[in-house]
Amino acid sequence: MMAGSATTGGVFQRASTWVGRATAFGLAVAWMALWAALLVATDEVLEHVGLLPEGMLRSANPPGLKPGDVELAHEALAVVTFAATVIMALLTRERLTRFGFAPRGAGRDLLIGVSTGLLLMLGTLALMAALGGFAFGRVAIPADRIGMQAAKYALLFVLVALTEELWFRSFVLVQLSRAVSFWPAALLMSGLFLLSHTANIGENPLGLLAASLVGLVLAYSFRRTGALWFAIGFHAAWDYAESFLFGVPDSGSVLPGALMRPTLGGPAWLTGGPTGPEGSLLVYAVLLILALVVRFALPRREA
Repeated sequence: MMAGSATTGGVFQRASTWVGRATAFGLAVAWMALWAALLVATDEVLEHVGLLPEGMLRSANPPGLKPGDVELAHEALAVVTFAATVIMALLTRERLTRFGFAPRGAGRDLLIGVSTGLLLMLGTLALMAALGGFAFGRVAIPADRIGMQAAKYALLFVLVALTEELWFRSFVLVQLSRAVSFWPAALLMSGLFLLSHTANIGENPLGLLAASLVGLVLAYSFRRTGALWFAIGFHAAWDYAESFLFGVPDSGSVLPGALMRPTLGGPAWLTGGPTGPEGSLLVYAVLLILALVVRFALPRREA
């Protein structure tokens, strides 16, 4: 019996037997192993045909980057992560809808997620400006390039959001929930989400803690709505607004070709310093509002 068929009353319910729990844990590990194997194979193929430099998918800052390499790398990562999820869903004979892609309410949840991400980033920066630590600045790219840049970075951040939500809040989260129950699994995956952010240049402790907490809230949104649409929409919109629309640092990195050229000049507790808004104390108010949106604006559905 597959771990999924051992559950009743919800996709996240802990399996009723030790065999079912062990099977679910093994499936989570198997997904990670499959993902790693697909990543290495894809990296080798793209290097062999000359599309990406050596180790691009396995290194944060490989040498010899060309224009377009970052976008292609994120496309490859999204394909690898989605492929691993599809393959494991087929092997376990479960529908992909059970791992975050239930169609019911998809448009509504996605719209709420995108709106929440954009508005919370705007509100954070507006409050920062009111407290004297930030100025929005001016448009930094020519008018005839705005549309192209906006579309390019919209695609990039959708791919980033899709990859990270699939990795940390899809198949593995479901299987670990069946092994140890939902909240311990969500805590574990949020811890891994935090660890993944330690590779970001300029990250600070407040930013790392915020990454872990937002992981918990987005996992809760999956449990509440039965899908990842809100999480994907929020994740993509927050990063897009932060990095492209307003041009502020994101975990220490400033996006080339951002729309605005702002000024950060307040204390680090307010602005986040080199880390950006995610390293500011203001982000914890954002997390509270985000949790309230998930709780009161999103309907409860069965995954």
